[in-house]
Amino acid sequence: MGQIFVIGNQKGGVGKTTTSLNLGAALTEFGKDILLIDLDPQGGLTLHCGYEPDKLELSIYDALKDEDLTNDALLETKFGAHLLPANVDLAVSEMELINSVARERRLTAILNPIRDNYDLVIIDGQPSLGLLTLNAMTAANQVIIPIACEYLALRGVDGLMKMIKKVQGQLNSKLKINGVVPTMFDRRTNHTEAVLKQIKKTFEPEIKVYDHIIYRSIRFAEAAERQKAIIYYAKNIPGAAAYRDLARELIRAGEV
Repeated sequence: MGQIFVIGNQKGGVGKTTTSLNLGAALTEFGKDILLIDLDPQGGLTLHCGYEPDKLELSIYDALKDEDLTNDALLETKFGAHLLPANVDLAVSEMELINSVARERRLTAILNPIRDNYDLVIIDGQPSLGLLTLNAMTAANQVIIPIACEYLALRGVDGLMKMIKKVQGQLNSKLKINGVVPTMFDRRTNHTEAVLKQIKKTFEPEIKVYDHIIYRSIRFAEAAERQKAIIYYAKNIPGAAAYRDLARELIRAGEV
């Protein structure tokens, strides 16, 4: 059965979408069949993959309402992965799910019939701890947590950790934390170095903190504007190498 990873952090602007897209692109480059799921009503992953969220005929919102529409909603990306896109309709979906039977398992229901078509499903989680995030955690095998090397970003992880423990205890006992990916590291400042040390102190040895640090670079914003993965837009910058190395490590560990 194909693995499902959530790229999760309730704080916005820490690199969830960047990590989802570029890890997916790197794994595709290494021959893996990847499905990307945009679970954020802002549609950032959808836009980054080259699709205008407001012009979608079908999206994950439609699949959550009628799982028979899931395959029809899938799109091809330029780098070979499939995408289940999102737009602002997804915000309505969260309200509609509140009164649904098995509301925490709607995403599980639409993924179970198709997950075996892929080596890995990567869910780009929304920056909140709402019902959509709960659905993602319930459906997933593992969580990768991107944390920006900034003081407030580290402090904001407490709520996510509490949610993961709650899901493990009540909804998905097999869910585990794969590891933490430090993002937006700026080698020019002492602050980011200090925060990186604190990230390792906070999580290790119980939770792995990856050595594949994502260095801050304007190239990431440029790549997003041009709707390209960083490994193709600026393949020689440290951040591109880090995502390739992270993909290799996941493959070597048998996670993908």
